[in-house]
Amino acid sequence: MDLKLIETDPKQKDFSQVDALYQQAFPADELYPAELLRAHLNDKNAKFWSIYDQAKWIGFTYCMTEKDLTYVGFLAISPEFRGTGYGSQTLKLIKEKYANNRVCLLIEEVERSYSDFEARKKRLSFYRKNGFQLAGFKIVELGVTYDFLVAVGQSLRSSEYLTLINNYTGPIYAKIVNSHTVK
Repeated sequence: MDLKLIETDPKQKDFSQVDALYQQAFPADELYPAELLRAHLNDKNAKFWSIYDQAKWIGFTYCMTEKDLTYVGFLAISPEFRGTGYGSQTLKLIKEKYANNRVCLLIEEVERSYSDFEARKKRLSFYRKNGFQLAGFKIVELGVTYDFLVAVGQSLRSSEYLTLINNYTGPIYAKIVNSHTVK
């Protein structure tokens, strides 16, 4: 495995794969409005990264940075490569690329009341295995409740994340995304 992250945008040939996987890998209620993503395509603090193993396209990640905080907004591995270690290796690469930052992410809330509890529990286990821990608060965005995770040994306050996401979304989309903490 010779994994690398390569910045991509709509002008690159792999971006159609990024867009298709983005639409397929995440529930519709978790997708950011397309206009919001497009508005940040040239933003130095928000990057789509294609994941390659040599010349083979594996998936993508989307990271947003504010000061010393990097939020992994999306990470998706193409279905044919899932379960082969690419997700773990990608998280390692992200933490290396943003080594001077605190790296964080959201996962769907892990509670027994959800019909897909086992899948959510498995996802949490995956991130724990890859060096993330619960940050001690939950976030609601677009009406979906998430557990907030941060790289082991790092910490942050919910207000720091809310500043990042509200600066990213801007005043119009901040109302739509409606990011806020819950206990």
